[in-house]
Amino acid sequence: MQRLALLLRVLAPVFFVVAAIHLALGLDADALLGASVSPSTAAEPSLSSQNRFYGVAFALYGAVLYLCAKDLRTYEPFFKAAMWVFFLAGVARLVAWVQHGAPAPLVVALLATELVIPPLLLVWHARAKNEA
Repeated sequence: MQRLALLLRVLAPVFFVVAAIHLALGLDADALLGASVSPSTAAEPSLSSQNRFYGVAFALYGAVLYLCAKDLRTYEPFFKAAMWVFFLAGVARLVAWVQHGAPAPLVVALLATELVIPPLLLVWHARAKNEA
């Protein structure tokens, strides 16, 4: 379990960095991923507010992963919930893809990580728990 905990401690700050980028840039953060965001769209107050809110809310993953890394047995339900929500967020990207077409390549890469990494971490956790 120590290797998994170490990985979670390494991943946690990534979520804080992503949150900070969205806080600072708003919709322009999505433009960095290849989204087509016009200056007028990026400046639209409600969209900017929503994007910054969701971006900063993303930091919760970092906080949960960091907390879980301290004691994966105690925080197992939180770890599992975070992994399932992260996976389902990837499924939500698939829904958008079906409805609106393929996103930018970097967003497809994010989608792939969201659909692959949470199940892998859940399997790793289950095996590590059974070995200890």
